[in-house]
Amino acid sequence: MPASFFTYDDGDIFKQVSGAAQDLIAVPMVDDIIGEAGLAIYDSITLQIGETIQYFLTFDDVIKFIHFGKGVGSLVAEGTLFSNCDGNIPGLAKFKAAISALRGIEQSALIGNIAVTVIMTNAQVTIVGDPDTMAKFNFTFSVVNHSLYP
Repeated sequence: MPASFFTYDDGDIFKQVSGAAQDLIAVPMVDDIIGEAGLAIYDSITLQIGETIQYFLTFDDVIKFIHFGKGVGSLVAEGTLFSNCDGNIPGLAKFKAAISALRGIEQSALIGNIAVTVIMTNAQVTIVGDPDTMAKFNFTFSVVNHSLYP
């Protein structure tokens, strides 16, 4: 069975001292999972901004529309929880705590310099045993407001 060792040192697999893009991303409670204590990193963050538009199909092959403004978007935070030398995944307890803290509460998240207001709609964890014990996690939020334009 292969062995994998993950460290948070400059020049390793994370390529940065920060290790998991903490300077670019601030997702409430999910950030508490990331780092050495949770043995976790972000794999990807996806931000989707929606618009509210009503379309009218006319008889003369012209499509007309009315733009109402901001629509519901989504923010998806995905990452990996690594196991320790005992085969346990310390980040699972932090994952559970994050779910409890995020349920039904509006939060502010920051992606780069984009501020969004989100509410958690879904959380998922998938534990895999091969080649090493680890877990993939996913938090999905609805974006209910943002600061991209007035």
